[in-house]
Amino acid sequence: MLAKVPVKRLDGKSNFAALTQYIAKHATTLRASEQIWEIQRAAEEMEGVAALNQRVKDAVYHYVLSWREGESPTDQQAFDAVAATLTALHMRDHQWVAAVHRNTEHVHTHVAVNRVNPETLKSVYPKGDWLTLDRACRELEIKHGWSHDHGPHRVQIGTDNTQTVTHPQRDVAARTAPSTRARDFAAWSGRESFQEWVRKEPALELRRVLEGPATKWQQVHDALSEFNLEYRIKGSGAVVVDRDDPDKLHAKASHIGRFASLSKLEERLGPFEPLGQVPTRERTDEQTSSKVRSYARDGARATRTDERQAERAALYARYTAAKQEWERTQGSKRQSCFEQQRASEKARFESLRRENRAARERIRSSRGDTSKRRLYSLQAFVAAAKREQLRLHVQRERKELKALYDHNRPGRWTEWLGQQALEGDKAAVAALRRRRYREASRSLGALQSEVGIVAGATETQAAVLSGIRWTIHQDGVNYAIGSTTVFRDEGRRVVFIDLDDDAIRAGLMLCSEKWAGGISIDGTDEFKAKAHALVTEMGIRVAGPASGRPLGTKQVELGSTSAVEAERSEVGALDIARLSATHGKAVTESEATIGRQHTGRIVAAGRNTNGDGAVVLDIGRELAVIHTQHSLANEMRARVGSWIQARTSANDRFPGGYFWRFTDVRHHRLSLEFGQQR
Repeated sequence: MLAKVPVKRLDGKSNFAALTQYIAKHATTLRASEQIWEIQRAAEEMEGVAALNQRVKDAVYHYVLSWREGESPTDQQAFDAVAATLTALHMRDHQWVAAVHRNTEHVHTHVAVNRVNPETLKSVYPKGDWLTLDRACRELEIKHGWSHDHGPHRVQIGTDNTQTVTHPQRDVAARTAPSTRARDFAAWSGRESFQEWVRKEPALELRRVLEGPATKWQQVHDALSEFNLEYRIKGSGAVVVDRDDPDKLHAKASHIGRFASLSKLEERLGPFEPLGQVPTRERTDEQTSSKVRSYARDGARATRTDERQAERAALYARYTAAKQEWERTQGSKRQSCFEQQRASEKARFESLRRENRAARERIRSSRGDTSKRRLYSLQAFVAAAKREQLRLHVQRERKELKALYDHNRPGRWTEWLGQQALEGDKAAVAALRRRRYREASRSLGALQSEVGIVAGATETQAAVLSGIRWTIHQDGVNYAIGSTTVFRDEGRRVVFIDLDDDAIRAGLMLCSEKWAGGISIDGTDEFKAKAHALVTEMGIRVAGPASGRPLGTKQVELGSTSAVEAERSEVGALDIARLSATHGKAVTESEATIGRQHTGRIVAAGRNTNGDGAVVLDIGRELAVIHTQHSLANEMRARVGSWIQARTSANDRFPGGYFWRFTDVRHHRLSLEFGQQR
C-alpha cells in the first residue's frame, strides 16, 4: 500500500466542507472520530474548533491510503490502517473523517483531519509526513499480510524469516550524471537522452542478472541484447552502444550505474570477454522484432503518445471554444432570464409569507382563546400546502426554461465528443474509441451483477398535502388521508399515527411551517429512522428527542415532533439520569480546577438536586455537568443547542477561586462569565 499527501491549494485556504463532501460522495463506508458528535455536521464542528486557534491559517490536513490492484481490504482493515497512520502522525486524538472508496481499480481511503487538537487547541504540522506514512504502510503490510510496495522504506526478511522495516540510504554516487550535451538534447527535443534511457530498465535487468549465482560475461551480453545494446571496450574504460547506430547512440558504462563500470565487472567476472569471443543466443527475425526493445523503438512509442496528447489538446481547445462561443451568444440571455425567474420566485414566496403573517395576526387579535390553538394549526397547514404547490410550480418553470435555453449548449466533455463523432469528426471518433477501450480495460475481469433498476415514475413529485383532510378534535386538529387519521396537531407537538412516507412527509411540512427554528423527534425506532431520513431530504433542522407529555393510550401513536423552543422553555429541575439514558452517555461532574475546559453542545440547564444551577454539556464521549448559580443557569437555558467552549481561569474578581468562561464557538464571542469557588 502507498500513502499520498495531496498538494495543498495555492491560496492556502482549504475548506473542511468541500473536502468532507468530496470524500463522502463515492464512499462505501464513512466514519468519524469520537471527537465528532454528528458526522453530517463534521465540517462545521472542525471549522469551529479550528477557529479557536487564531495562529492556524489552514487547519485542513488530507492524505490518501491506496492498496495495490487486486487487494481488497475489509472496512475494518481499512480503518485499522487509518488509526495506525493517525497514531504515527500524532493526530489520533484530533477530529477526523475517513471514507473508503471502491470505485477505482485500487481500493483507497481518504482521511480529512483537523490540525487543531480539540482539547489542547495546539496545532500539529507533522515533519516529514510522507516518510512517517510510508513507514506505517510497510508495518501495516506486515501486520495484514499485504504485498509490499516500493517506497523510501523497505521490508527486509531476516534469516529466521522475521520481517523488519528499514530505510536504506540512497547512493548518490551510484550513477554518472548525464553529460551537458545529453541534458541539452533532452531540454530542446522533449525526449529523454540515450544516457538517461540506459539507466532505467536496461540497468535494472543487468543488476538482476549480476545478483544471480556464478554470473558470466555471456549473461551480461545476453541481458543487454534484450535492449539492442552491446558492451564494448573504449580506451581504458567501457561503453554501451546501440547495435543499429553505435556511432550516434553511445554512453559510458557508468551511465548504467557504477556497478557496470569495466573495473567493477572485471573484479566480479574476470577479464573482459568481448561479444565476438562468446557464442550468442540465436534469435529469429520475428522474435527480434517482437521482443527486443531499443531506444529508437521506445522513442517512437513516446512520439506516438505525444501526438495523441497534442490531438486531444486540440480537440479540447475546440470544445472550450464552443463553450465560450455559446456563453458569448446565448449565456447572457440565459442568465438574464434565470435572474428574472429567481426574482419572480422570491417575490411569490415573500407574498406567501406576508399572507401567512397577516392571517396569524388576525388569529392573534381575535377574541376567544379556546380555538386559537386549532386555528394556528389550520393556518400552518394552509400555508404549507400553498408553499408546496408553489414549489412544484417553480420546478416546472425551471425545467421549461432549461429546455428552452440549453438545447444547443455544449454539455460535458464526453457528451460533446459523442456529438462530434456523430457528425463524422475522425479525431473525435478516435478519442472516443480510446476512452471506451480504457474503460473496458479497467472493468475487465471485474465481477459485476445487476441487482435491480430504479426509475422515476413521474417527472416531478406530486403534492402530498393536496389529499389531506382536517377535522377539529378535543385534543387538537386531526389530519387524515381518506378516512384514516395519520397525524394530530396538539399545539405543542404533532403526534404521528401512520408510518406511510407521504403521511410523515406531510406532517413534517406542517411542523416546518409551525417551528422554523427547528424540531425534535421521538417515537418508535422505525418512525425515527423514517423521519430523520425525510428531514435530511427536506432540509429541516433537527435537535434532540421530542419533549412533552407521554404518548396517549386512545390509539396507537408511533412518534411525535415538538418545537425546540418549547423544549427549552420546559426545562426545570434536571433529571441527570434521564439525560444520560436519552443520550446513551455517562455523566461526569466537572469541578472548576485551573486549566479545565470542555467543548460541546448545551444539552440542558436548570436546577440540580441541591437547588443550585447546573449546565449540562455533551462533550462527545460523555455528558459534563457544570455547577453554577441558579440565575446564570436560567440564562443558559436560552442557549440550549448552542455549541460552546467552557474554560476555567483564575481572576482577581474571585480571590482564592476560579471562574468559568463560556465562548460561543460558532460566532467566537464571549457569552457568559461566572465564578465558582474551589
